[in-house]
Amino acid sequence: MAKGVDRIFFVILIWSIVSTTLLIRQFLSRKELELQSKPEPPPNRKKKNHLEKAKEFVGRMPHKVKRKINLNAIETRDDAGADMKHEGQQHHNAMPKAKERGRRTAVNQFPFTRNMETFVRSQGFYLYVVRLSPTNTDSDASRPSSPLQWSEVRWKELVVNWGRTTTFSDLLQMSTPLQDNKRRKSGEGDMQKKLILHCLPKAASTTLRRACYKNQKESCEAIEFPQQQDPFGYRNIHDFFRAVKECDKINQYCVQGGDAQMSVINYEGKGDSEEEEEEDGDERDPLHFVHMVPFRNFDDWVESAIKHIAGIDGHCDRVDIILDQCLGYRELYMELYPKSVLSLLIGMAFDANGRGISRKDKHHIMLYNYKDVDDVMTEVSNFFGMDPLPHTDRRYKEKKLDERTCPKEISEKFHKCHDDTLISADAIRGLEAERLRRRKNDRAMKTIVMGMNRDKGKVMSEN
Repeated sequence: MAKGVDRIFFVILIWSIVSTTLLIRQFLSRKELELQSKPEPPPNRKKKNHLEKAKEFVGRMPHKVKRKINLNAIETRDDAGADMKHEGQQHHNAMPKAKERGRRTAVNQFPFTRNMETFVRSQGFYLYVVRLSPTNTDSDASRPSSPLQWSEVRWKELVVNWGRTTTFSDLLQMSTPLQDNKRRKSGEGDMQKKLILHCLPKAASTTLRRACYKNQKESCEAIEFPQQQDPFGYRNIHDFFRAVKECDKINQYCVQGGDAQMSVINYEGKGDSEEEEEEDGDERDPLHFVHMVPFRNFDDWVESAIKHIAGIDGHCDRVDIILDQCLGYRELYMELYPKSVLSLLIGMAFDANGRGISRKDKHHIMLYNYKDVDDVMTEVSNFFGMDPLPHTDRRYKEKKLDERTCPKEISEKFHKCHDDTLISADAIRGLEAERLRRRKNDRAMKTIVMGMNRDKGKVMSEN
């Protein structure tokens, strides 16, 4: 009896499996026939963008509601988004696009109406560019012309387009002209202006440094100057802000450009307590600092720095060995080239904004052609109603030490080390890590120099 029940159960199980399999095959066959008989969509059919969808949606609304919908505003935003998308494509065509933008009419009033505290990305960070106006050849000689022409440029444009062969004329092509309209008040219109001159090697730095030093000695009795060649506060950020506070009659201050310790934009004060911070400069009125950074073509700057090294050292042995490690030497530091200096300053601005540092001071950055240093310094000072900095017409290094230079291999080494850095030099975000990196490289360079000096001393003693 039990065996009979087992046989019946086994037969029922086999029948269930076979039935289920047949049903599944029948279902799949039916689906396959449905897919084959379904018509294909038109080949040129495109997805509707958000503007078309918005218009269809509005079209189904009552007439009274339609009148309250601004489709033009939607279309404008759509066009703007398309422009931004197109702008980020094809970097190899960036220079022609920049030249097109340089020919547009003014989009912003001057002076300094953009608030740097709102800049959070390189895409939206703007710098000013100033140049001397061309000689007025207009037949109407009675019509006055401004001695300066102003424009603004996005930092992102410089990051992408500023390379080895970039000239100041190329820089102007990347920029958008501004209206020179003093009657328009900016947020810093009533604040006292101070010019910070970032002195960089091979860009008239000796002229500016000596002019600032002489001006401080003659105009600021509040500070007892030590015996030094540099202006007070040139390499020390705390001394700098002390000079700004106590030498209130001075409007132009020189600092060592490219120095990561000179936190002129994101300075917090040297004291840890509130009382010390107040003594460190918060008692003074807020100021509007205009940072003036010189421009020079990269290849010219490199060749000039190498010539200077050859003239000082009398040979190229040190710089040759040091460049094997891609380290800086004398004036040939990548960190001292103007684009690298801007990377540091803009990084300080982002750091100040990100950490909410508020000293009530305002900052803007300006580029100028180093060849026009005397006239630009005079006219910019006049523009802001300042007395010009005296002695900027001096040329201390026009007479070269000699005409010697280093072999071509030296500049080729430098370019091999740093050309990629030049192209990708965006704002420095990790400032503390950058300071540590520079300190490590300086120690490595000094170790190499000391080793070479020891070897040279041994050779001389043996002879």
